[in-house]
Amino acid sequence: MELTRRFRLGTEDKIALVGSGGKTTLMFQLARDYGTRVICTTTTHLSQDQLDQADLHLVLNDLTDLPDPAESLPGKVLLITGPEVESNRVGGPPTDVLDGLARLAESWHCPLLVEADGARQLPLKAPADHEPPIPEFVDVVITVIGLSGLGKPLCEHWVHRPELYSRLVGLPVGDILESQHLVRGLVSPQGGLKNIPPGARKILLINQIDSFPNWKAFYQHLDTLLESYQAVGFSVLADEMLLEVHERIAGIVLAAGGSSRFGEPKQLLDWYGKPLVKHIVEIAVGGGLSPVVVVTGADHDSVAEVLSTAPAAVVCNPGWAEGQSTSVKAGIEALPGDVGGAVFLLVDQPLIPPELIKKLLQAHQRAPSAIIIPRVGERAGNPVLFDREVFDSLKELGGDRGGRALFDSFPIRYIPWDDSDSQLDIDTPEDYQQVRFSRT
Repeated sequence: MELTRRFRLGTEDKIALVGSGGKTTLMFQLARDYGTRVICTTTTHLSQDQLDQADLHLVLNDLTDLPDPAESLPGKVLLITGPEVESNRVGGPPTDVLDGLARLAESWHCPLLVEADGARQLPLKAPADHEPPIPEFVDVVITVIGLSGLGKPLCEHWVHRPELYSRLVGLPVGDILESQHLVRGLVSPQGGLKNIPPGARKILLINQIDSFPNWKAFYQHLDTLLESYQAVGFSVLADEMLLEVHERIAGIVLAAGGSSRFGEPKQLLDWYGKPLVKHIVEIAVGGGLSPVVVVTGADHDSVAEVLSTAPAAVVCNPGWAEGQSTSVKAGIEALPGDVGGAVFLLVDQPLIPPELIKKLLQAHQRAPSAIIIPRVGERAGNPVLFDREVFDSLKELGGDRGGRALFDSFPIRYIPWDDSDSQLDIDTPEDYQQVRFSRT
């Protein structure tokens, strides 16, 4: 499933799994996906029939039972728990042993996965006062929710602690659960976001989408969810399927040039009653890009003024005359650290439709590549989506080179696009007239 790559998980991350609807399955699938030694543990309970998913299960009662870092152990997936706490269920190791496991993972340079919530194998839950017990050393939290409870009554058959969940989402017990109720619980500090350590990266996995044919109803809530989570995935873990991973993808509008061939600032040209640069920002926003950054240079003050009410940040590149690479670097450096990639738009290509940007985003959600490019006829077109894994290389470009200089260095995915007029650009006054009236 490429869980680790698509969730951008590192080989030394300490990851807590919370929520309901597939946490244990996810823990072991993640462990196998790493393909290296992984430590798995819990701060709650695991059933006995789940223990054989590990290569080796150790019961630790105190720190003296911890394996020596130099000890050779069989297999790759090591599960460490406490003793049996009730019939058919084992508990987590003591707190000091958990801290010792974190140190052991660091000495082995391997991931540590912690199931840190219990839901009695139900798809939905509300945390009790003491839940979820997430260790402070955790740096990634994956919140899981199961859609088999969507469209069902809020009751004990589908929800762990239904009375608490009722108060959490504002729905009476017995009423039908809809997508907005699940979202309300997921973004609540007393629900899906509860007890997450400060600074930890937050991922949401919406599981069991095969049980609800209208699971794409969650698309209308993605903006809300991505305000709280750095990534939102849709999966059928039972079939080892991760269908989509949504992240915020930024838009970078390159608008720093001096328009020497045109003779006046192209950024400020009238485009049916608005400045051209503002029109490009609207294309970016309409395509689903967030945030949008406009890189200016020449005519910065005038361009910034016309964008004063636009939904975009304006960044001045004082070195714009040294070439496009300086604007690319300025745009990348202005982005927040949690975006999954960026789409670069040129200020002089006003016919790029939002639908093309959406198609790039959809390709990234379903099967991300380092670079995603529209293919127009036999040519690579614009705009181009660069995954965040390319950002460091983009910042190292020099001179008058843009992202196309990296096409031979990273995997590329092409998507077909039939509209060649969308690629028209404006270099001269004659181009302006041709492009402006090409759609009439």
